[in-house]
Amino acid sequence: MDRGAICIWDDPRTDAGMLTTDSGALTNTPISPHARFELEAVPTATTPEELLASAYAGCFTMMLAEQLAAAGYHPMSLRTEARVQLIKPTGRWEIPAVRVHCSAIVPGISAREFLAISHEAKQRGPIAQAMRADVTLTVSLVPLPHQAPIEAPAPA
Repeated sequence: MDRGAICIWDDPRTDAGMLTTDSGALTNTPISPHARFELEAVPTATTPEELLASAYAGCFTMMLAEQLAAAGYHPMSLRTEARVQLIKPTGRWEIPAVRVHCSAIVPGISAREFLAISHEAKQRGPIAQAMRADVTLTVSLVPLPHQAPIEAPAPA
């Protein structure tokens, strides 16, 4: 399984881009630094942090449902809210925390067992694992039509 998204940033006048996902769930969705770094009364675009929170909430909830079912429980309701904090304490932006809260209705489960299964879901979710993963990056610099190709030195 391979899923992806493409961000196109090609209009310098708007200082914004458009994000499209393979599934089509997002199609030319605005993404901008203004929405990211300014507190807007009415958000005008999505942000990487909002998308990360969405990915984490969805992944955790699916993993929790799977783990509960494996333990013989059938949740009536799972509601997960993820909040990604973005701060600039030392001149560069950082994400120091992701806060997650799940409210659940699960017949027959004890609070202790629910907590244990929830913590296991937190550790086993692919998005949580990806947040600890190595990232491989490749880049291509496309020359303007009137320029000669640009050769980038190999990384040291």
